[in-house]
Amino acid sequence: MDANQEETKIDSTPSRKSRFELFSSFLFRKLLILSVLLALFPECSSFSPRNAQSSLIIVQMTIVKDEMLVDELMDPRFQKVTLRKGESVIQFNENSESYYYFQNLKEGQYEIFDAIHLLNRGASDFSYGSTKQPNKIDIGFEKKEIESSRINLEPSSVVFMGSFAVTVSFKFKNEPEILVRYSKTNEDEIAAMEHLYKNYPRSGWGQKAKNRLKLLTSFGR
Repeated sequence: MDANQEETKIDSTPSRKSRFELFSSFLFRKLLILSVLLALFPECSSFSPRNAQSSLIIVQMTIVKDEMLVDELMDPRFQKVTLRKGESVIQFNENSESYYYFQNLKEGQYEIFDAIHLLNRGASDFSYGSTKQPNKIDIGFEKKEIESSRINLEPSSVVFMGSFAVTVSFKFKNEPEILVRYSKTNEDEIAAMEHLYKNYPRSGWGQKAKNRLKLLTSFGR
């Protein structure tokens, strides 16, 4: 009797081990497929509406400098762009070329706050005897630009706040001169929505941009 019990116990061990290996293999395949999907469609994992009431603001920021180094030409982006809502300051969540996206915002009034562009000189770093060399361009927006950018955000919407074209002129033994030009035309907004839909077609934001495009283009007919 004892021998039979021992034999049964020994025989059942490989079966339990086999089931464990099958489960582990199944779980590994599922995780591998999920990883591949997230790698192919990263916008679906994080850049999407949190719920039906979530909204998105698009800001376009460009910068032109009269002291252009090769490595700066390759990456003219802003490392910081923020909006203000009351006492709250919101940093962008996603960036694509010159467009900065602020996602999953609640309804309310928003306005541009500040922006920073780091001067990445890299291997091209060398001294200029005639110019001061700041390590960043800190954009302080004027009152008129802040007021022009102000929008009332509604639930479940994608809104283009406007385009800010920044020009920086490095001066002889003085701080750089910074000029900001704000614009918001129908063409600017169409370009912003087209870019969002083209680069994030599977995201909920891309689909909202597509719907907004239909409305914008119908105005010109």
